[in-house]
Amino acid sequence: MLLLTCTFVKTMNLILQFLILAIATQANAQTPERGFSDLVKRVGGGVVNISTFARPKFPRRGPPGGFQGPMDPNDPFRNFFEEFFGGRLPGPRPESPSPQPRPQKSQPFALGTGFVIDETGLILTNHHVIGGAEEVKIQFNEDDEFVPAEVIGRDPELDVALLSVKAKSKLTPIPLGDSERIEVGEYVLAIGNPLGYGHTVTHGILSAKERKAPEMRLAKYLQTDASINPGNSGGPLLNMKGEVIGINNAIDARGQGIGFAIPINTVKQILPQLKAKGSVSRGYLGVSAGEVNEEIAVQLELPAGTKGVMVAEVIPGEAADKAGLKPYDVITSVNGEKVAAPIDLTTKITAVKVGDSVEIRYFRKGKEKNVKVKLGERPKQLADGAGGESQTPERKKKTTDNPLKEWGFDAEEMNESLARDFGIPIESAKKIKGVVVTDLAFGKAAAESGLNRGDLILDVGGKEIKTLGNLEEALRAIKGKSTMVRIRRLSPGGDGPVNVIVLKKE
Repeated sequence: MLLLTCTFVKTMNLILQFLILAIATQANAQTPERGFSDLVKRVGGGVVNISTFARPKFPRRGPPGGFQGPMDPNDPFRNFFEEFFGGRLPGPRPESPSPQPRPQKSQPFALGTGFVIDETGLILTNHHVIGGAEEVKIQFNEDDEFVPAEVIGRDPELDVALLSVKAKSKLTPIPLGDSERIEVGEYVLAIGNPLGYGHTVTHGILSAKERKAPEMRLAKYLQTDASINPGNSGGPLLNMKGEVIGINNAIDARGQGIGFAIPINTVKQILPQLKAKGSVSRGYLGVSAGEVNEEIAVQLELPAGTKGVMVAEVIPGEAADKAGLKPYDVITSVNGEKVAAPIDLTTKITAVKVGDSVEIRYFRKGKEKNVKVKLGERPKQLADGAGGESQTPERKKKTTDNPLKEWGFDAEEMNESLARDFGIPIESAKKIKGVVVTDLAFGKAAAESGLNRGDLILDVGGKEIKTLGNLEEALRAIKGKSTMVRIRRLSPGGDGPVNVIVLKKE
């Protein structure tokens, strides 16, 4: 018994000494005086500055000595170039043109950041950093010369690009971490090339995860308060292990300390395709989907507490259409994984290979169903609207018995005159067949329910609307004080997203 006690005490002493040594080692490695310097030394060599160049496509005009760059006047890099190039970018002055047109040299177009991911010279950055460029050049250190880089992969939708560079010296790859495991409140570092100043290190915490943004349709952002400015785009957001957990991508110009990064786990999913073929193919269901609120849940007779997204539109001929999905179906899961918001559906579908099948669970008229869907390929340029047949330019008159008035709105079939009123080009208007909301009575049912002027009414209570007569008939057939209305929010281009509202009387 005594022998066992002595052995136990010795073992505990050894464990205690080990813990004290580990704590002391950690303290020496990252003391308050040293901050994050050791971490920066370890990974800093893997961060690169990126400059892109493009030949001006139009004669550059402007006041003598003024800004002459090929960027938009509101470009965040404008002040940088004006200051460092004496009020204008280098190159021939436009106010003294030659009698014969001459080829113009490439001019600086944008600055950004990237980071090395392997020793062969592969570099990740944002697509918007290199988009539209004729030349891309990389600088490893501020004193180094820029060397040419090749764009070997592009994914504009996720805003990621893969570059390749041949370096004379050994490269310092930065390992890719796990953006799922990092938690809100953990320290993070951002390294980049803000406003062209070169390698700059900022630190902060991970402020939030899974931030939604209209521009980010395939993933949810990581949010950080680490200082990010124009030029940081494409740079790494790092955890305290020196691993990349995100690619710095955007800032909220309305405030300070609100920056966003693309989760690195999402990027890792597409890397094999970028390396192999230079582009990304994604699974495609072929629907537009919207949120399910309490009012819609009641209309669709969903069981209490049901979470899901409602199909607002099914694209003809695509996977969902072939599988028999219909508007007003509520999708609750994909391959057993819950779907609570439209972006959940998008991320789960696009993560599946083209041609593979997924199991979709959904509700239709209060009954739960399952369907297996073979996915198509997500279009490179997604269009929100589908064209119809051309319209007659004459406005059709409403009947004397007008049920629209009872609901507090007015509508007309699309025509050239109406298109001009809403700023829609005539050619676009010719493709729109249907009825458009032209007026709303303040405080009445339609306005209070969320109907807007310019909405194209697609159906009322599941009944398709193509003419004013269809709309009047559907409104007369409403039983009770509410019904669902599927509409397209028309944009100036004649397309726009499909939404569902609950039209109800007080």
